[in-house]
Amino acid sequence: MNIVSNSSPLIFLGKIGRIDVLNRLFDKVYIPEAVFNEVVLADKDDDVSHLVEEKIKAGQIDKFKVHNEVAIRALLGRLHQGEVEVIIGAGELKINSVLLDDLYARNKAKQFELSVTGTIGILLLAYKQGLVKDLKSELQKLIDVGYRISDTLMQTVIKEIEIEKDGRK
Repeated sequence: MNIVSNSSPLIFLGKIGRIDVLNRLFDKVYIPEAVFNEVVLADKDDDVSHLVEEKIKAGQIDKFKVHNEVAIRALLGRLHQGEVEVIIGAGELKINSVLLDDLYARNKAKQFELSVTGTIGILLLAYKQGLVKDLKSELQKLIDVGYRISDTLMQTVIKEIEIEKDGRK
């Protein structure tokens, strides 16, 4: 399965040293030019930008250009350029899975009948597949680097991993 990613999941997974799980969970990770520009070109001295650039050079992340300029312009406003290019680009690439954190962008992607997950969903999936051993500590690392997680979402994720643990017994 392939996925198209927005900036924030790449940035936050990179900051906690977990960007590698994307290539272990998906056959191919794609990013549109706007996401590349935001992650790699915006701050060339940032560790995450270097990491993403290396993954592109190694063929682990593919950068692509979104061609439907009319659709992009139509969606800009509440959505940022990267979010719009993820949604439109997924359609152009015929990929039905996207990686977005922003709630409004997630809802818009669902209107386009895309399967949506976010940074926490990736970590949860990695946990379920045994790629992450201690999900609670990974979530704490996210919080420590500035990722906002509501108490409700945190409780939901903790409940889900407890159910997962009980199911493994």
